[in-house]
Amino acid sequence: KTVNKFKEKSFSNYIRDLRIEYVINRLKNDEKFRSYSIQAIAKEIGYKGTESFSKAFKMKTNLYPSYFIKKLNNLHKHDS
Repeated sequence: KTVNKFKEKSFSNYIRDLRIEYVINRLKNDEKFRSYSIQAIAKEIGYKGTESFSKAFKMKTNLYPSYFIKKLNNLHKHDS
């Protein structure tokens, strides 16, 4: 009830958003994490399969995780 009232979303959506935000930050800051398979990343944050993780990630970022990682890797290549 508290999450519903103060975050204006269901508890499951709140947890999903926290998981995806964690992954986004970790992908941005951890080069090794970006080399993990999508399945390994999904399992790391508690998803049983890649499909539900990929859908949740795309809902939050408008990109599938593999494309998001590819874009990050390209950015970092240009930085060096």
